[in-house]
Amino acid sequence: MPELLDRDRLAPPGGPWRVRVFRETASTNDLVRLAAEGGEPEGFVAFAETQTRGRGQFGRVWDSRPGLGLWFSLLLRPHWAAADYPQMTPLIAVAVVRALRSAEGIAGRIKPPNDIYVGGRKLAGILSEARAGRDAFVVVGIGVNVMHATGDFPLELQTSATSVARERRGGAPDRERLAAEILAGIAGVYDPARPPGEALLAEYAALSSRGDCDSVPA
Repeated sequence: MPELLDRDRLAPPGGPWRVRVFRETASTNDLVRLAAEGGEPEGFVAFAETQTRGRGQFGRVWDSRPGLGLWFSLLLRPHWAAADYPQMTPLIAVAVVRALRSAEGIAGRIKPPNDIYVGGRKLAGILSEARAGRDAFVVVGIGVNVMHATGDFPLELQTSATSVARERRGGAPDRERLAAEILAGIAGVYDPARPPGEALLAEYAALSSRGDCDSVPA
């Protein structure tokens, strides 16, 4: 088994994120949702080296084997109108694309609403699950393929999935650095008091408006 991610490299102590790293869990989204239902404050983040029941959009299985990617979920408690909750996914998608560019030099595109593609292949996915009402919260799950070679993907995904290692030029990816960039990027654009503004939504639209992921099946 690979060494666990270093939580102090993922998010500095004293910042907006309280990180825990698990060797294995069923689903980081389920773990964080249970924490939210138990009263956990905003800012809790759970990483897992592997998930036994990781999932993506529409309940699809997300292959998340140890040491190969970033599989994590974070708890947010925005004071937004319930009708604004769907804007959380565009906000997170923009933060992930920015982090891929700054940390790894990868120009990702967004396949709306929640997938990141490079060269017509899926590199990352986002799964936001919200509960409105008196104890409202949003759990945001993020999966990023990082270290995968082609043979590390299940056979049925080898022509449709990619990874940071396959797309970057020179050297091995740094999972912790990329995770830290994503979390810092989210902190920089997320405001619990108000949903994303026009500039960020315009960036999301621009990243979604063209590129080579438009004809890829969902």
